Amino acid sequence: MVYILIIILSAIAQYFGPWWLMPIVCFALCFWKSKSVKEAFLVAFAAVSTLWLGLALYQNFVTEGVITLKIAELFRIPNASLLFAAVTVVGGIVAGFAGMAGYYCRAAFAPSKHS
Repeated sequence: MVYILIIILSAIAQYFGPWWLMPIVCFALCFWKSKSVKEAFLVAFAAVSTLWLGLALYQNFVTEGVITLKIAELFRIPNASLLFAAVTVVGGIVAGFAGMAGYYCRAAFAPSKHS
């Protein structure tokens, strides 16, 4: 459920705003719904990796590979596959840490079980 919500809300947020709205979405949803820190990281990582890979492939298809090759050339990446991998991993790591932060913030504000 959180996986799908992250994909949908991040896609909407990034369509109308900057890329950094995605970690805010991950933070908020993992604050609200995550049951463990491992789940928060993995779900956020997987959802944003899927989203950003899909968006990168869509842009590659729409521009017939022109923009992908220009960006790969700009960063001196030998081929487009490595660019797609880099985009996927970087987006996933940012989202994963945002999800972890959301879980830990909720844990910090939760009432102590030892009182």
